[in-house]
Amino acid sequence: MILPLRSFTGVMIVVFAVSQKLGEPVAPVQLAAKDLRLNNTIQIGMPKLGGIRRPPYPTGPKTLVVAIDAREVIACHLALGWRLPERIVDLLIEIKNLDNGKVGQSVGGALLRYRLSLTGALGVAKSHEQLRQKIGAIERLFNAMLQTLDLPRALLRGRYLAAVARMEIAGVPVDNVAIKNLAKIWPSARAHIIELIDAPFGAYRGARFDPAAFAALINDRGIDWPRKLDRSLWLDDQTFREMARLHLELQPLKDLRRGLAEFDPRQLAVGRDGRNRVPLRPFASRTGRNQPSAKMSVFGSVAWARNLLFPEPGTGLALIDWAQQEFGIAAALSEDAAMQGSYRSGDPYMALASSAGALPPNAPPGHHEQVRNRFKACALGVQYGMGATTLARRLGLSEWAGQSLLDHHRKSFPDFWRWSNSIEQHALLNRKLKSVFGWQVSVGADTNPRFLRNYPMQANGAEMLRLACCLTTEAGIRVCAPLHDALLIEAPLKELDGAVLYVQRLMAEASSVVLGGFELRTEVRTVRWPDRWSEPKGQAIWSAVETILGLGTSPARQRDSSCSPVHPRPISLYVSKEDPSDASD
Repeated sequence: MILPLRSFTGVMIVVFAVSQKLGEPVAPVQLAAKDLRLNNTIQIGMPKLGGIRRPPYPTGPKTLVVAIDAREVIACHLALGWRLPERIVDLLIEIKNLDNGKVGQSVGGALLRYRLSLTGALGVAKSHEQLRQKIGAIERLFNAMLQTLDLPRALLRGRYLAAVARMEIAGVPVDNVAIKNLAKIWPSARAHIIELIDAPFGAYRGARFDPAAFAALINDRGIDWPRKLDRSLWLDDQTFREMARLHLELQPLKDLRRGLAEFDPRQLAVGRDGRNRVPLRPFASRTGRNQPSAKMSVFGSVAWARNLLFPEPGTGLALIDWAQQEFGIAAALSEDAAMQGSYRSGDPYMALASSAGALPPNAPPGHHEQVRNRFKACALGVQYGMGATTLARRLGLSEWAGQSLLDHHRKSFPDFWRWSNSIEQHALLNRKLKSVFGWQVSVGADTNPRFLRNYPMQANGAEMLRLACCLTTEAGIRVCAPLHDALLIEAPLKELDGAVLYVQRLMAEASSVVLGGFELRTEVRTVRWPDRWSEPKGQAIWSAVETILGLGTSPARQRDSSCSPVHPRPISLYVSKEDPSDASD
């Protein structure tokens, strides 16, 4: 049911002009706001803006705040110490949801869609007149979208943008000394890392990976590597990853190929307080997932770089992620009882392998892990339509063996397969696919069928993460960053264990809401000051970095003493439901 606009006593359009340096929080410069009911506009700049202790417009549940960057509006409220708007809508996010999968979205493009004037839509608004024109552009767009705006779900997405603002301000605590030192010597350090790790392999010529040398390497070691029709090796990241799982001795080389190409410490966005802050870019992907810059992020880039995570003194970090999230989502949405039982067993991939008779007793060490990897690749691959040929190639199996894995999956989970087939048919007939909370993608004749089959898992996984971010940040938990299916939280040492349990309950609640009562499990990893984060993946590269930087000393000595505390005074990130609403509401 569409929530009528008459449910609100006021509608405010709010725009901020801001400044932001790399790695630092947003700083408000000017404010412009218009009350659509009273047709009244206010404009306030610095320094006067910084002296105002409460927003000059109502922000309670009876006032709808309209913006074109709700995340930025919320960030400015937090920076000024203002009460947050309880009901906020981001028009750019909503226009993307209307046209998702077709073209890029902007204020100008949205106005053109409705054949409206572009005045105020182009460029960055800095002056009073530019802000006033921007307000006018937003008002025209709001009036045009009002008839099609799904207000309840738009408000839910606006609620998430408030969580995004909180997470972007918090940032990830990092070892700033190590990052600065690594940045100073990166070109030579990179060459030295390659030299150290490649020594047992000889697959590099200088700083470049040499396919011919690698072909000789696997030939000498008797490794049956997947090949193309012209007999050349498949050297894409996916193949390398799957083969390194089957041949663990190649793991350092796999990490080296990807782990250095996608990382440069000079591009990391680290603030003066030693926090890594990057724009999360919510709803940037077609499935509605965040798409932050990997190059600017310690947490979101290559795995080994997470060893640069470093808790503040007296605090700890916890990474809480949903276990086998995509498998669990598929099991719940397809209502496949066998698949749900497999998920509840604790390890659905081992359960699938066991049912196929692939786990013989007295197996040699490492056998079970290799079998699990094969059945995991099968279980996840079929969710986006992977065929037997591709599966066999990635696992280094014969095509007959790959087909056998798929046949066993079809036999084990018939309800899932009927549901998955219907997803593709539904999408092509209706030209759209939607998540549980209405994030939709447009479907054309050229849309990849694999994308369509995988969309329910990815889009609803994104819904689950967004809801969990809302619940945790509103409860006062400091969330440093969201990942694909996880939250990184920070808490004082004496409160860390309790915070982890609380977040686990909230994440279980989020999964239950999205999946109609089916709860997903969570797994936890923690690190407590003065220890640094230890990431199992990419350890070969990190060991080389430690050698180069001399990080064998106590991590506590690596803290940059020039960094000020992240928050010298407590900041409340939660507005209690008992707080009185604005008098004007």
